[in-house]
Amino acid sequence: MALHVAFGVCYFLTAQEVLNMKLVAPSAQPLTGMIYCADAVSSFVSYARERRVRATMGTPTSSSTSRAGFPRVALALPVFDLCGLTCAFEAMRALGGPLYQTLSGLLIPFSALLSSVFLSRTFTSRQITAIAIVLGGLAVKAGDALTSDATVDARGVVIAIAATVFYGFRGLTMEYLSKSATPLSGNAQTMLMGCSGLAAFAAYTMSRTARDVDGLVWAYYNARERDTREVAKVLFGNMLSRAFMVKMMMAIVTRAGATQLALSNAIRSVGVITFSHVFFCANDSRQCLNAQGALSAAMVVIGGVAYALGGAKSTSSSSSSASSSLSKSRSKSTAAKPSTKITPAPSLRRRSAVALSAVHAHARLTAPRAWPP
Repeated sequence: MALHVAFGVCYFLTAQEVLNMKLVAPSAQPLTGMIYCADAVSSFVSYARERRVRATMGTPTSSSTSRAGFPRVALALPVFDLCGLTCAFEAMRALGGPLYQTLSGLLIPFSALLSSVFLSRTFTSRQITAIAIVLGGLAVKAGDALTSDATVDARGVVIAIAATVFYGFRGLTMEYLSKSATPLSGNAQTMLMGCSGLAAFAAYTMSRTARDVDGLVWAYYNARERDTREVAKVLFGNMLSRAFMVKMMMAIVTRAGATQLALSNAIRSVGVITFSHVFFCANDSRQCLNAQGALSAAMVVIGGVAYALGGAKSTSSSSSSASSSLSKSRSKSTAAKPSTKITPAPSLRRRSAVALSAVHAHARLTAPRAWPP
């Protein structure tokens, strides 16, 4: 989870920098194309590496999914991801990074609700308390943002909530595909989302941006002097951090579920809000951090750590109870099983003793006696 938070902070900070640079028109959706290109390339690289490792070890490359058929539920995954990603960037552009990151904390209770309803997942009282702490921290930040003098774009708030809904169903679908009877690996899910999103972006570019390249691309790029090397560094950093963040995201969903991913995203939001104050506050007042923001960050971190510890304790207790029940069942079966040790019958021992005494008596009778003179 720590790596997911670290790469996620880098990803969102570089994405905010791309938005601030205004390389092209917002309607051209440059970040969407970059992100899906990163997902597609990283998934193909991982797939090639996996095939090479299997060929070296002599392991067959056919999977259970290819034998059982492609799950139809997976077709909804790129739809949820594309809609959520598009809404997320629109909300970041309208509200700024910190407020969007705060509103995205609604993903925590929404993911927990979806997991409990559709996957019959249960949560311990400690985990529920941790979720409440995280929500309290996010509520502090949201209240501060909504009561400040700066105006809040209502359209941006609606788009941010829509992004949360789409991401919630995306996490639910990923968790279901990871644990179903015909599971899809994390790399296969990333490849599906990346290739589908890249194809959708290409179709959108050909139908929209390609018609007015001068007005939507070059008019924005040439509006100010730019260092091509610095622009390339930011773009490459965004794509690289996105690729590693998605790898960590799939690992979290596979091992701990969508709710744990939502909590990791909440902790990541704290890092984004904090570093946005450091890098962007001088040029954009929406990125600044105050006392309420610091309190919100502390509550979110405490809640995230408490949720992880609560899950670990419940897992250990359940495993210990399972092992104890297994040992008890083994002891019961051992006690119920009849003994196979063969002991001589008492009558046999008595007959042996009688025969041995008869032999000794016969020896005494037949032995020569020494008579006195």
